[in-house]
Amino acid sequence: MPDDSSEKTFSGDQSGFYVASSQTAAIVNLAIRLGRPLLVEGEAGCGKTRLAHAVAKELGFADGPLVITVKSTSQAKDLLYRFDALRRLQDAQNPKNRDAAWVYPYITLEPLGHAIQQGRPCVVLIDEVDKADIDFPNDLLDVLDRFEFDIEDLPRNENERCAKTKGFGRHVTAPVDGVKPIVIITSNREKQLPEPFLRRCLYAQLDFPEDTAILEEIVRKNLDARVDAVSDALIAGAVKNFCQVRARGRELNMQKLPATSELVDWVRVLHWQQRRAEDVSPDSLTETDQAVLFKLRQDIERYRARTADEADQ
Repeated sequence: MPDDSSEKTFSGDQSGFYVASSQTAAIVNLAIRLGRPLLVEGEAGCGKTRLAHAVAKELGFADGPLVITVKSTSQAKDLLYRFDALRRLQDAQNPKNRDAAWVYPYITLEPLGHAIQQGRPCVVLIDEVDKADIDFPNDLLDVLDRFEFDIEDLPRNENERCAKTKGFGRHVTAPVDGVKPIVIITSNREKQLPEPFLRRCLYAQLDFPEDTAILEEIVRKNLDARVDAVSDALIAGAVKNFCQVRARGRELNMQKLPATSELVDWVRVLHWQQRRAEDVSPDSLTETDQAVLFKLRQDIERYRARTADEADQ
């Protein structure tokens, strides 16, 4: 089918709230042109989910991405369609309800299934694919390859009725002149993903930016100018100290290093507390600072112990 989305280009810095590296932007554009799903990995808080929102924003999809949050119980068909068996059972208790004699009235398309059936350009975000059972990505393979699927719960003898009533039948595929959705999949690598699945995806690794200028730009783009009138001096000072905190955390083998989301929150807190950049340092983090920057008790304790040891020397 034609793929008009291949004409669109993602620059990575035009969304107004996100900054992607030139390498990440290039991989996004390759995924769009090839019609391949993009698998995005990286430490928590570094913008994996926000990337999909930035792509949707920059390419002009006003409704944003269709977000599918994966759970441990998720099955591939949950992304495609839903059969409301419970409502059918309830309706069957009413002798006047004739719908319950059929299955198709209780079939609805879910976000990915709807995107395929509509054949319109959009971004589909499948968030944290590694939370599901190992069968989940395997079952998703053919769908992402062909962008078509079967509604297994719909009896064959109801195909025509469903197509006439709802606009889709047992076999759902995109219109001839339709456009493939842009599929972005995030993973925290809680489980090893199957190799066949990985082979069908393009891959992007989001690393924490080491360039302080990029970090300062990320902070500015994520602050609400009407509410957070933060000075450039405070942003620069916070970024400098934040990088030192991260470096210390890496030395301490912290389980969860603070990332860009924690940095933005910290700058807001410093601004609200009317603190100056020169009043903040890695050695003088308050309990509030630590609560914003660190997520685990053991990480906080390690950091406090290290700071106390250095103060005693």
